[in-house]
Amino acid sequence: MNLYLVRNPDGVPVWVAFESDQERLYTYVQNSGRFHLNPGIYNDFYFEHKMTYEPLDEAAAEEAILSGLGLLDERTVSHIIGRYHRDPDAISPETVFVHALESSGTTAQVRSEAKIQDP
Repeated sequence: MNLYLVRNPDGVPVWVAFESDQERLYTYVQNSGRFHLNPGIYNDFYFEHKMTYEPLDEAAAEEAILSGLGLLDERTVSHIIGRYHRDPDAISPETVFVHALESSGTTAQVRSEAKIQDP
């Protein structure tokens, strides 16, 4: 499992992405506070290669999320945000970070006070 900072073709950071063991790509959406399956990023990561993907550790991914990366405009894509809020397969940041730490060989410890909270 890997974490990435996703940049658009202009080099602007747009997502924090999580690649699962099943080679699925999820992106963090501020509006829901969770990671969601993102078929467009999957297609780009494996086939199109228009975006760039910078590997991140858990701390850098958390910092990017706390900075507000992944916030969608409620006025223009409210229908998509609504689907994200109803997504039964969304993954919490804590779950993603635990998986990322375990896959890197680091022993994950339960944090009593996470910096990123579930909505």
